[in-house]
Amino acid sequence: MDILKLLDDMEEIVETASTIPFSGKTVINKEELLEIVQTLRVGLPDEIKQAAWIKEERDRIIKEAEAEAHEKISLAQQKAAELIDESELMQEATNQAEKLINNAQAESKQIREGARDYADQILQNTQENLSEVIKLLNENRQELRD
Repeated sequence: MDILKLLDDMEEIVETASTIPFSGKTVINKEELLEIVQTLRVGLPDEIKQAAWIKEERDRIIKEAEAEAHEKISLAQQKAAELIDESELMQEATNQAEKLINNAQAESKQIREGARDYADQILQNTQENLSEVIKLLNENRQELRD
């Protein structure tokens, strides 16, 4: 179901309706308009489900990013411990370990921020679309009342 298409259909019905002279009011096909409104009512839960799916997907992406980050940090710490155990390379191992940990932490932060930004953008787009749909529905309902 394409909510924007249905709203366009509603708008077309209102715009192409016969006008009542000197009143600014129009005569519309009530059944046709109510059918579109009913279709919108049925379809909106799908849009809401899609928004919930996007939120779940965002949470999943963030969780995966955090798990990957923890794994990288753990591997870096493990590698650091192995390097430190080698007595003759102790200083070099410490420096390399710090670099590995810093790099892993920086990459981890970057992955988390990227995942959050991506999920936030998707949710923002969905919210804007739903707000537009609700606004148009309210306008159309107001036109029907006038």
